[in-house]
Amino acid sequence: MGRTLLTVAVVLLLVLAGCSAAPDFGSDSSESEAPRIQFEDVTADSGLQYEATGSGVGSGNSGVYTADVDDDSWTDVLAIGGDGPTLFENRGGQFTRSDALPSVEADIKSAVFVDVDRDGYPDLFLFGREGTVHAFHNDGGTFEPTDYGLGNLTYPLGATAADYDGDGDTDLFVYQSGSWRDRKPAGYFNLRTTIESDNGNPNYLYENVGGEFRRVDSEAIDGDHWSLAASFADFTGDGRPDIHVANDYNNDTVYVNRGDGTFDRRSLGGSTARNGMSSDVADVTGDGRPDVFVSNIWFPSLKANMDDERYDRLKRLLEFVIHSSRTKGNTLLVNGGDGTFRDAADDFGVRHGGWGWAASMTDFDNDGDRDLVHTTQHVVRINRTDPVYTYPMVFQSRSASGGEASNFTRVNKSVNGMRETDGRGLATLDYDHDGAQELVVATYDASFVVYDNAGTADRNSVQFRVTTERGATALGAVVTVTAGETEQVVAQTANVDYLSQDSRVEHVGVADHETVTLRVRWPDGTEREYENVSVNQRLSLTKSGIVVTATTDSAD
Repeated sequence: MGRTLLTVAVVLLLVLAGCSAAPDFGSDSSESEAPRIQFEDVTADSGLQYEATGSGVGSGNSGVYTADVDDDSWTDVLAIGGDGPTLFENRGGQFTRSDALPSVEADIKSAVFVDVDRDGYPDLFLFGREGTVHAFHNDGGTFEPTDYGLGNLTYPLGATAADYDGDGDTDLFVYQSGSWRDRKPAGYFNLRTTIESDNGNPNYLYENVGGEFRRVDSEAIDGDHWSLAASFADFTGDGRPDIHVANDYNNDTVYVNRGDGTFDRRSLGGSTARNGMSSDVADVTGDGRPDVFVSNIWFPSLKANMDDERYDRLKRLLEFVIHSSRTKGNTLLVNGGDGTFRDAADDFGVRHGGWGWAASMTDFDNDGDRDLVHTTQHVVRINRTDPVYTYPMVFQSRSASGGEASNFTRVNKSVNGMRETDGRGLATLDYDHDGAQELVVATYDASFVVYDNAGTADRNSVQFRVTTERGATALGAVVTVTAGETEQVVAQTANVDYLSQDSRVEHVGVADHETVTLRVRWPDGTEREYENVSVNQRLSLTKSGIVVTATTDSAD
């Protein structure tokens, strides 16, 4: 995102402010709530050696996408942002460059894994920065160039998948942005710009017809956008997948599925009228409904070394640069269940996160509730040793008073084990079968970083993927996990975010419980319940029963 003017203005204002203290990001973990989330940089030993080049404008194209491409239960990684897209095969927890993906001579901006023919092997779409689509069919772990009918696009940032029309196959929603080389968004320094008057590029809905995608003529989705992330999930509880889109320099938009092949477009407005960078879906309130975290830009307090008069003068100077450029901080959109959302980022303590990009709401410490991590962009240093914000933001969940939900406290960078990076993409996966969620961070101008999870202690987890009888991920399935008195509801989605795709193996921490009950509802309405399921296993949940695909143990 070519925000040169904004960055330069902040640099000058920081200099004028004479700041030398570390920026104020809000409260960190207290002694009464000791930090449990800790990571260890294992990049050197992981085998995932890939140099990003920082190509692209502003936002870059450094992305990381995961999938079990050869169906061996070990999650593989696709890296984008260097000399070319590179597939890393996971061999027992060690990454090795794979020749299963043919070389692509193109400037690739983004990607997505989608099982088009639902055979259990995820196919791959690579989106070129100039709009060319490179599609590959996964033939038992080897990728072959294939034309799935998408045609050429203009500036694709990614895609997400679901069966939106309930006909049993996998459809596609492609979201696009715009090139800062050509123009600025209509909402650049203009808070009154609406979705209808934006000037980016159109998003498209594609229906899967016999394994080929056909573009759907949708009045609700029409229009030009600067979209950076999107999620296909059932936000209204009617069993039909809706779409959330995070738009840059504009409002978030939710497309509510009417069930007749059409959508109702709802602009969320309010605090979502800013720079939406991510769209990560999970139930963080405990009410069984999927909520949405969207990262944004937030600048730290500049008041540290100023008297009131000087601060007020600088604040007025900042007003045009910051407020009119929509830098309002992250939003946590709590789902009302009827296609409406309220922003609860302040209530949950996740508003202040620097210049955020890709995010993941995952139980990183296996205590039974979701935590939050998102990458941040490097902007400027206050002095030679103290960055404004360049470390991934780590928020640890903790039970709120009354036990109604969970809120978060930030885990300080001196504790969480993260190192300074100019982050963009972020993927979560359990790459070493230890029952904990690890991270791969894609950076704008450096090597990818692999983090091992060192914060689960002896707490247990259960991992699963809801599948069809052929082994395809059943997108839209819902699993209720009961451990003791606690229930967690997990929706099976494509797990796509900004320049990222998490593993489709869902992860649920269960603390010290040794068995769980799994209640599964497939997209066609079929329900099954599995009782006394042992934890520390990776499972394939099918209508005919449970298949154990791996054992996991965080104590290993």
